[in-house]
Amino acid sequence: MLSTVTGVRPEATTREERIRQRSAERRSVQRAERRRSILDAAATLFLEHGYERFSLRQVAEEIGYSPTTIYLYFSDKDDLLFHVAMDGFGRFGEELQEACDGASEPLEKLAAIGEAYVEFGLTNPVHYRLMFMQRGEFLEREPPEGYESVIDSFGILTRTVEECLEAGVIEDGDTLAYAAMIWAAVHGVVALAIATPYLEYERALAVHRLTARSLIHGIRS
Repeated sequence: MLSTVTGVRPEATTREERIRQRSAERRSVQRAERRRSILDAAATLFLEHGYERFSLRQVAEEIGYSPTTIYLYFSDKDDLLFHVAMDGFGRFGEELQEACDGASEPLEKLAAIGEAYVEFGLTNPVHYRLMFMQRGEFLEREPPEGYESVIDSFGILTRTVEECLEAGVIEDGDTLAYAAMIWAAVHGVVALAIATPYLEYERALAVHRLTARSLIHGIRS
């Protein structure tokens, strides 16, 4: 039976709507995949060339698109690398939170967070460089749209330190001072491993664990 208003069968309209919806979903998936390929290529090329020699043209050539396509997603190379860093912050925070949640005692949580920090830095040197070594000012920028929910990684550390203080398992002291000291210790190991050829993965982990044991022994109450 035809629609009395349009003369179009209702089932035909529904079918056309489904086709349009599937087409829109397919375009959305393709756009997300293209954006992901740009971010992945940027991370690889940044590691290879460094900031000064990195360019959007290199990214375009790497993934087989024109430079114009890159500009549909990112305004310039700084914007692209900022998004690469934001991807890193998201995964970094998730891994720290997962490590923290997997421990039960406050000091165990502190140790787990330190281990997760070093593991992330050693296995994600591109993101770590952008986050904490070469573009530290990214920390001060407003997150781009879609990254508002990035977990506060420093907040995870400070809350864990506060938990240790409240439980009386470390000496009384300033929460932020404790957190900064721990951050400096783990960052030092990761930065040294990334910047020099002398600390390969296993040795860097061993150095971190030795440092962590000494640090925790020094602050226990």
